[in-house]
Amino acid sequence: MFLSNAAKSLLAGLLLMLSTTGCGIFGTRGDTVTRVSDDTKSNIPFKTTEPENFQCEIVETAGKIVRRKRLAKKGTWRRVDFDYGEPTQRALLQTDKNYILDIGRGLYAEGQTGTGGQFSELTHELLNTGQRSEFEETARNGNMAVYTVRPADGGLSEIVVHYDESIALPVKQEFFSLAGGTRTLTFTIEIVNFKREPDADVFTIPSGFKNVPIDQLLL
Repeated sequence: MFLSNAAKSLLAGLLLMLSTTGCGIFGTRGDTVTRVSDDTKSNIPFKTTEPENFQCEIVETAGKIVRRKRLAKKGTWRRVDFDYGEPTQRALLQTDKNYILDIGRGLYAEGQTGTGGQFSELTHELLNTGQRSEFEETARNGNMAVYTVRPADGGLSEIVVHYDESIALPVKQEFFSLAGGTRTLTFTIEIVNFKREPDADVFTIPSGFKNVPIDQLLL
């Protein structure tokens, strides 16, 4: 059975991540691939440190388009699943080595030895507001604080961040366009199914998966 062009493109991107120094999206201690800028960090009025251990899903919504990822971290082990729950689900796993998993076909391939380091995906998804911005707390409901974020240059955009103080994480970020005097929701990123401890089997390769050369995943 041949993969669709979209699935092939995703796999090609994952393979590129495995082939580059520094473990691709997982980053390294010295130079993470995705990070919140130091200038933006200094202006965020709440904690931005990720938990040492966690598991969650990130749902990205733009109009009728919805994409879901699953993230997991336990010490130096990391995993990210793209198109989570879909037939095209693919995963990057970093334990003793780097692995790429094709969930639908029950295949996996080995990459370079894992290097540990900072797992930057979660804070990138939910804290990266770009340039230095102004944060204003505009609502509160128990442990949930809502901040309105406005670009310092007064641009035609606005971001609303929902911060859950019980887990010390932003759990939702809404992006609004202010063009033409109309406030329009254009994009949403949200954490769901957050756990302080990952599932026991999330860092293992499922039983029955076949180890294949990396290039065979593109067939």
